[in-house]
Amino acid sequence: MAVVFEKLKLEDYPKFLNLYNSTFPLNQKRIYEDEKHLDNFIRMKGGKFNAFSVVDGDLYLGFLSYWTFEGYTYIEHFAVAPEQRGKNLGRLMLQHLFKEVSPNVLLEAEPADTPEAKKRLEFYEKNGFRIREEINYTQPSYGGKGQEAVPMLLLTHGDVNLHNIDSIKDMLREVYNVNQA
Repeated sequence: MAVVFEKLKLEDYPKFLNLYNSTFPLNQKRIYEDEKHLDNFIRMKGGKFNAFSVVDGDLYLGFLSYWTFEGYTYIEHFAVAPEQRGKNLGRLMLQHLFKEVSPNVLLEAEPADTPEAKKRLEFYEKNGFRIREEINYTQPSYGGKGQEAVPMLLLTHGDVNLHNIDSIKDMLREVYNVNQA
């Protein structure tokens, strides 16, 4: 396998959207109407929102989308194609992010209420994340029809200054359009 990391490109938008829409539940994703809507969103965010794809030739293996804030990088979405899971791609993607973007990372994950969620948390902890149980957190709604807020855990890697919900007010404003925590 010749894994290559590359900035998300226009020609990858259909593959990105297919994996994105098939991986994340309605309450945990932004609604992109089509490739043009995704492209407009990326342009509108002026470099704060980024994503990279993982490919092997013509094979689309996964993606990681993230936002850059002062002091940390926030992973919004992270997915490996179902048929590619269990091949260490997730670990490689995180290592790429830590090396090329920042080792100081914040992400949200579901509590360990299901076997899948438990496995996901174990994966993050194996890759150096720690659950920040001192903060009771609910992911705000993305604001689309039928989308609700979701109780989540916050996890950090590296040196993320996270003392209370005010520590992530920039993220809440930019990602979820929440002006007050």
